[in-house]
Amino acid sequence: MEFVCSDGTRLELKVRLSDKAKHLRLSLSHSGVLQVVVPRRAAPRSSGRRNKAADPRSSSTWEDSGEAALEALAADFAESHRAWIERAARRTKAQRDAYTESRAAGLPTHLDFPLANELWLIEYKPTAAKSVTIKPDGLRRYEGARQVLALRVSGDIENEALCRKALVRFVTRRAKELIPDFARKVCCEVGAVPRAISVNNRKSAWGICTQSGDIRIDRKVLFFPADMARQVVLHEAAHLKHLNHSERFYNELFSYEGSTPEAEKAVKKAIRLIPAWFLDG
Repeated sequence: MEFVCSDGTRLELKVRLSDKAKHLRLSLSHSGVLQVVVPRRAAPRSSGRRNKAADPRSSSTWEDSGEAALEALAADFAESHRAWIERAARRTKAQRDAYTESRAAGLPTHLDFPLANELWLIEYKPTAAKSVTIKPDGLRRYEGARQVLALRVSGDIENEALCRKALVRFVTRRAKELIPDFARKVCCEVGAVPRAISVNNRKSAWGICTQSGDIRIDRKVLFFPADMARQVVLHEAAHLKHLNHSERFYNELFSYEGSTPEAEKAVKKAIRLIPAWFLDG
C-alpha cells in the first residue's frame, strides 16, 4: 500500500496487528515507512472459511476479504490523520534522504567512532567459507589524536546480509566497550552518580534513566560526534534528579556546561547520522 502526500511525497503504508495495543496508532520510520498499528481485537474479521496460513495466535480467520478490510481500515485511519502525516513527512525529509543515500552506498569502507577517536578501515577478503567473520587487524597510524585501525571482514563477502550482521556485531561489541567509560566521564564532570551505565538497542530514544538510577545508552550513539554523544549522556544525567521533562528538568540540563536547547534539537535529528546498513542490520 502507499500513502501519497499533497506535495507528491510517496510513503509506503504498512499495517501491523498488535496483541498489546489498545488503540490504532501511526508511526513514520527513518526510511519513510508509514505504519498503522491495529489492536487485534479491533481488526475486521473474515466470515469465510478458515485460512490455513492464518496467524496461529489469532482466533479470527483471515481470507482475502479480511486482509482487504484490514488494509482499508489502515488506509482510512491514515487519511484521517493526513495533516499529522504530512507535517511528519516534511519534518523528516532530511533523514529519509540521508537513509536513501546511505543505503545506495552499500556496505561501508570504514567505521568512524568520534567519541573514542577511532577510525576503522575495512578490508573485505573473500574466502571459500559460507559464513562471514570480522577481526581487528591492528593499528595503522595516528592522525592527531585519532587512531586509524584496520578491520578485516572475510568469508562469503558477496552476501551483504551476512556482512551487515557481522559489522553490526562488531559495532555493538565496541559500543559496549566504549560508551560506558565515555558516559561515566561525562557524568563525573557534572557530579552525577548513576547506579550503573549500560548499552542496549533502543527503538524510540537515545537513552533512558530508570527509577533505580541506571543509565542505558543506545548503541547507535557510537556513531555520534563527541559533543552530541555528550548531550545524550547529560540528558540522562539530568533525569537522575528529575525523572520527567518538567521545567526543573530542563533547568538542570541546561545548567551543565555545553548543554543548550540547540544541542537538544540536534540530538533529536541525529538518526540521519546512522548508516543505513546498520539500521537494516
